[in-house]
This record gives sequence, structure tokens and C-alpha cells, in this order.
Amino acid sequence: MTTEQPQNTDSELPNTTADSDEHNDPNPAGDELEGEGAEGGEQPEEEEEIEVDGRKFVLPKTAAQKLQAERLMQADYTRKTQEAAEVRKAAEAEREAVARERETQQQFVKEMAKVEALNDQLAVFDQLNWDELIANDPQNAMLYQQRQRQLEAERNKAVEAVTQKQQQFALNEQQEIAKQVQEAEAYVQREIPGWSPQRAEALNKYLSDNGVKVDKSVGRLLIQQPALLKLIDRAEKFAQLEKKQAEKTAAPPVPPPATRVSAARPGAQRDPAKMSTAEWMAHRNSQVRKR
Repeated sequence: MTTEQPQNTDSELPNTTADSDEHNDPNPAGDELEGEGAEGGEQPEEEEEIEVDGRKFVLPKTAAQKLQAERLMQADYTRKTQEAAEVRKAAEAEREAVARERETQQQFVKEMAKVEALNDQLAVFDQLNWDELIANDPQNAMLYQQRQRQLEAERNKAVEAVTQKQQQFALNEQQEIAKQVQEAEAYVQREIPGWSPQRAEALNKYLSDNGVKVDKSVGRLLIQQPALLKLIDRAEKFAQLEKKQAEKTAAPPVPPPATRVSAARPGAQRDPAKMSTAEWMAHRNSQVRKR
């Protein structure tokens, strides 16, 4: 019995050692990759502290700046939304007030018309000859008198209602003016730096000096539109600035010409009247010696 020996297949088997090492090597590029990583490594980003709702956080500077910008945008959006809501609320309140005032005025007109109508009816009774009517027709005269008293009662009641409406109008107007004054005062205190009664007087003078008659109508307009005061304040300050600049740039007065004083030349004859006593004696002795 012959036993077959297995054939040697070493030459046919693949060299898996090299392949295995190649696949398992996490850095097949060797030192070149390591050197590139060392040179191109990112530096840690600078950090910045930011406060959010009373709490402080430390974030990368880019993230902190982005968050801060977003919070500012949100705050600005919230502020503008609140302002728009306040404007809408004020406009709605104004519309309601105007509607109520219009309704009240319509009722007032109706009551005034009623008073006029009752006065016209009562005028008919004033034209009657009551003495003759009582003598000839006492029964109708009594009915006429009764009707007259009823109309007078209705007329008096209507007049009272009209008077109450007038008083209510006056009260509402006073309250509205007081409210507008308060709002205007708050506006100028907020929008005009250094606002004071003295500043108000200065603006009144500025308007008067420029031909604007400051009367009740102008005052009411400024109360209703306080933003006009802000414009007037800026205009007055600009006028003052122009005045100061004009004074600075104005040409200075020309000084009088200076008196030239020249030194006496040697040997020049001096006026004896302007010499001192010693100089005059020396001058006189010099003349005597020359003789």
C-alpha cells in the first residue's frame, strides 16, 4: 500500500504577513503624516465670558460674539414689537375716544334740536290772548295752559341735559389737555437733554424772535405734537452755534498805527526845552566853550 505525500504548496500560498501589516497599520504614510499633523495642527480658540440672564458663561470667542449679537437682535426686535404694540394700543384708544366723542356730540345736537323745537311750540302759546280765551272758552284755555306747562317742563329738562353735556365736554377737554400735557412733558424730559422751564422760555423767545407768535393755538399744537419741540430745540441750538462761530471768525479791530521812536543820532541837535537841568547846563557850557 502506497501512501501519497501531500504536496508542498508554500510557493502557492499568498504572503499575507505583509498585507496584514499594511492593512493594520494606522499610519501607512509613516513619519510624513506625523510631521504634517504637527505643522498643521489648529490652535485652541480664544475664550470670552458672557452673561446671560444674570449667569456668566465662558464660550469660544466666536460663539460668544454670535450669541451676543443674536441677543441684541432679539432685544431690539422685542423693543420694536413692544413699541408697535403701544402705538397700536394708543391708536385704538384714540379711535374709541373719537367714536365716543362723536356719539356724544350727535346726542348733544339732537338735544339742542329738541330744545329749539320745544321753544317754537311754546312761542305759539305766547301769542295767545289769554284773557279773551279764558273769557270765551275757559275749558280750552285750561287745556292750553296744561299743555304749555307740560312743554315748559320738557323744555327745561332738555335744557338741563344740554347743560350737563356742555359741562361734560368741558371736563373731558380739560382731562384730555392735562393728559396731553403730561405726555408731552414726559416726552421732552426723555428726548431733550437738560429740559427745564428756563429752556422752554428760551425756545419761546427763539420762536418770537423769528416771527412766530406764541399763543394758545401754538401752545396746543406743541402739546399735541411734542416732537416739534425737539426740532425747535435743535434749531435754536444750531442758531446759537452759528452765532458763536460767526463771532469767532469775525475780523479783529485794526489797531492804531504804532508811534515810531528813533534813537538820537550822534551829534544831532536836541531841543533844549526837552533837556533835563544837568543836560541843559552841559549843553550851555559846550556853547560857551565854542565861543
